[in-house]
Amino acid sequence: MTEITNTEQLKAYLGKLGNAKIDLNSLQLLAGGTANFVWRLLERSGKKIIIKHAEPYLKTAPGLSFSVDRMDFEHKAMTSVPPLLSPSSVVAVPEVYQYDSLSHVLMIEDGGARTLKEAYADPTLDTPTFGKALGRWLAGLHQRTKHTAIGDNQAAKSMYRFAYTHLAVALQKYDQDPSLAEQIDAQYGSLLQTDDECVCHGDFWPGNVLIDDQGRLSIVDWEMVRRGCGATDLGQFAAEAHLLDRFRGGKGLRTTFLEGYRGTGQLDNRFLKRVAIHMGVHLAFWPTRVSWGTETETKEIVKVGCELMKRALGQDESWLAGSLLNELQA
Repeated sequence: MTEITNTEQLKAYLGKLGNAKIDLNSLQLLAGGTANFVWRLLERSGKKIIIKHAEPYLKTAPGLSFSVDRMDFEHKAMTSVPPLLSPSSVVAVPEVYQYDSLSHVLMIEDGGARTLKEAYADPTLDTPTFGKALGRWLAGLHQRTKHTAIGDNQAAKSMYRFAYTHLAVALQKYDQDPSLAEQIDAQYGSLLQTDDECVCHGDFWPGNVLIDDQGRLSIVDWEMVRRGCGATDLGQFAAEAHLLDRFRGGKGLRTTFLEGYRGTGQLDNRFLKRVAIHMGVHLAFWPTRVSWGTETETKEIVKVGCELMKRALGQDESWLAGSLLNELQA
């Protein structure tokens, strides 16, 4: 496999493709991201292309091995999922231009320079429209891929359980009962290996939604795609939307996103509890690794996540009303 970890190496790789394929004007290595090396290529025509390359390790932690087949899964998802979904003027998956499966180089349409997370504070951002559109789009993905084969992405399943297996340490640090985490991991974390209901994006959050200059949204970073339970996608985005609403301006992204998803069909109680469990795990764990506020505010968010898990585990069927998932009830 060709090593491509800097711009000069990428230029050499592109040069071997021939001038007929790439009319290079400029090439910029993009910041951010943990797994892959990513560039924005500008052709002389003005066309922008995103180039992603996978090495057999994490970009931000070269000592940690990470299978390069993640790029194979991303390519398969980005080419097989879009034809199954209803066309949308707001939400789409970037077009794939080219994929080199030997060098694990993926060239795709540029979906925009800002993520939804970065754009959240923009006063002109149409949060209600975007939230509902993303909820509807995600519901469509889950509803239309019940019989879609995507392969067995073992790395994705393992990484997705990380928050479950490390939750007890976070709870103990912030004065919550670690036995709750152990129960959640045993009862729900274990399901991540066997869930097989539909195609899940696998890392669905505002940081993987791009916004272009025309106000269109693109869903990117599909390397964690897997067959699983759609409640995990829903719970992850709802948790991150709540964090944005709580710490970045209260624009109601969580509410409109959940309304968009709920408006596409009936959700049974089993599914709703699974959403709550995953959202609770995310809120109770990730803010202890990624800073959103002060230590006091982090402790508060961990408690919110724990309360959501506890309510979902309870036998009272009215647990959903008044919770952070209130918009999902019938």
